[in-house]
Amino acid sequence: FATGLRRQHTSPPGEPAKEAVAAEGELNFKDPTVAFASMTTPQLFRSWVVFQTCAIGPIVRHCDSLYAMGVKILGGRLTHGVLRYTLFNHFCAGETAEGIRPRMDHLHSFGVGGILDYAAEAKDDELPKAQQPVDEEETVGAPLSARRYEYSGEGVCDANSEIFLDAVRAVKDTTPDGFAAIKLSGLCDPKLLERMSTCLVELTRLYGRLSKDADAPTDQRTPYYCIDLSFQLDWDTYSAGTRRLFKVEDEAALRQNFDQLDIDKDGVITFLEWSESVRLSEVNSLIRTCNEKGPLYRAALDDEELKLYSNMVARVQRIMDLAQELGVRVMIDAEWVDIQPAIDHLVIFLQRKYNQADRPIVFQTYQTYLKGMHDSVLRDLERSRREGWRFGAKVVRGAYMVSEREKARVRGMESPICDTYEETEANYHATIQSIMRHNVDARSAPGQECGKTTEGEILIASHNQDTIEMATQLMRDLGKDKGRVYFGQLLGMADHLTFTLAKHGYKAYKYVPYGPIDEVVPYLIRRTQENSAILGSPGVQMERRMVGEELLRRLRPF
Repeated sequence: FATGLRRQHTSPPGEPAKEAVAAEGELNFKDPTVAFASMTTPQLFRSWVVFQTCAIGPIVRHCDSLYAMGVKILGGRLTHGVLRYTLFNHFCAGETAEGIRPRMDHLHSFGVGGILDYAAEAKDDELPKAQQPVDEEETVGAPLSARRYEYSGEGVCDANSEIFLDAVRAVKDTTPDGFAAIKLSGLCDPKLLERMSTCLVELTRLYGRLSKDADAPTDQRTPYYCIDLSFQLDWDTYSAGTRRLFKVEDEAALRQNFDQLDIDKDGVITFLEWSESVRLSEVNSLIRTCNEKGPLYRAALDDEELKLYSNMVARVQRIMDLAQELGVRVMIDAEWVDIQPAIDHLVIFLQRKYNQADRPIVFQTYQTYLKGMHDSVLRDLERSRREGWRFGAKVVRGAYMVSEREKARVRGMESPICDTYEETEANYHATIQSIMRHNVDARSAPGQECGKTTEGEILIASHNQDTIEMATQLMRDLGKDKGRVYFGQLLGMADHLTFTLAKHGYKAYKYVPYGPIDEVVPYLIRRTQENSAILGSPGVQMERRMVGEELLRRLRPF
C-alpha cells in the first residue's frame, strides 16, 4: 500500500471538499458523509488527532524513542493505556480473534471485508544461526551453501505457523468472505529463503547459458525479473549447451531429458516448460556433473537445507489445508528481493495444488515497482492457463524501495527498482489491466475449464484514487463481475476510498492488523516510520482535510 498514496486528485489546500455530482458510473470520493459514516464523532475526533500527530515530522522520526521513554518513565500499563485509545484503536481491530469480532461486524455492516494480519510474532531469545561444516570441500555447494541451521530456530517457526493457523480460523469466524495474510519468512529462517532464491536465480540463468556460445558473457548484474526468458531451446542448442556445461556420458539419457522438458512435444523448450520441471531437491545430482564449479554449484542446497526446506513446506501446506477446509483465502505477502524468488516458487507450487476449485485459495503478491514484474505476471497468467489452475493475485507498488536501491548500489548491480514513479505507475497499471483482461473473452464459453478459460481474481491494494478510478472504469468497459475484483486499504486510512467503493457495490477490504498491544505497538511504530514519506502526501493531506471538515460539520451549532 505504501507508495500508492501519491498523485491523487485533490482540492487546492484550504479549499473545502466540494459536493460533486458524479457522472453516471463514476464514484464521488470527496463526500465525507459517505467516507466517515462508520465513525462516531468521538472516533472521528480520534482520527483527526492521529492524522495531525502523524503530520509532525519529529514525532514520527523519533516515535520509537518516545515510546521507549514512555514505557521506562510511566510504565507499560499507563503507556499502553494511552496508546490503546489512540494509535492502537485507530489502526488495529483488537488483541485477539474474539476481540476483533465487534470491529469486523461493524465493517461488515457497511459492506467492508477484512484482510487479517496477526501483527505480533512468536518470540525467541536466540535466532537460528548458521555454522560452517568441518569440511567445506566435501559439501555440495561449498562454501556458500555449506551452512548448518540450529534447530532451536525451528521451534520459533512452528510457533509462527500456529499463529497463522489461528489467523485463518479468525477469518472464518469474523470475516468469512475475507482473507488471511501470511509471511513465508516467518515459517523458516530467512537465510534459507535467501539460499533457495540464489539457487533458483542460478537455475534461471542456466536456461540462458544453455543458449549462448561458449565465449558469450553472462551479465550477473541484471535484476532477476529483467532476465531475458523469451527465447526457446531446440534440440541442437540444448544438446550443445548441456555438453558445454556438464559431463554427458549417455546420449540416450540426454535426449530423454530433452523430451521430458519439451512438455508440448513441439520440438522446443520454453522457459515455462523449463521452470515447470525445476525441483530444488534434484539440483544436487545435476551439479555433481558440472564441468566447472561455477555459480550454480555454489548455490545448490545441501542435505541440511533440503531438510529445512521440507519442514517449511510442511508448515505451509498445513496452513493451506486448513484454509481450504474452511474456505478461507490466503494472501502470501511479497518481501525483499533477496528472498522473493523462493517465495514465488513456493506460491506457484501452492497455487497448483489449492487453486483447483471454484475460487482461488492462494493469492500471490506482485510488487510492481520491480523492473520486469509485468512480464513475470504475464508468464504466471500463461502458466495458470497451461496448467489449469485459477489465478489469484494481490497487486501492490512495493515497500522496500530505499533499501533495495541501496543494496544494489553497494553490490555494484543495476537497481531492481523502477527509476521513476511514472515507470512504477505504468508497470502497476499494466499489471492490473493484464490480470483483469485474462480469459475475459472466454468467460461465456460452454464448459468452463479451471484456469484454461476462467478469469483471474485480483486484489488491488492501493490508496491512490487515480488507480481506483482506472480500475473501476476498466471493470465497466470489460463488463467484469464485481465479485472477481477486490480493493484494499489499510485500516485507519483512505476511508474515503474504501467506504465509497463499498457503498457502490464493489468488494472493498481493510487490511486489519491485530494482536497483543505490547507486541503490536512496536510493529505500528516501524510501519509509521517506514511510511513517513507518504504521511505528507497529497492523498493523506486531502483525507486529513476531509476529516477536519466533517468534524466541524458535526460540531457546528444548528
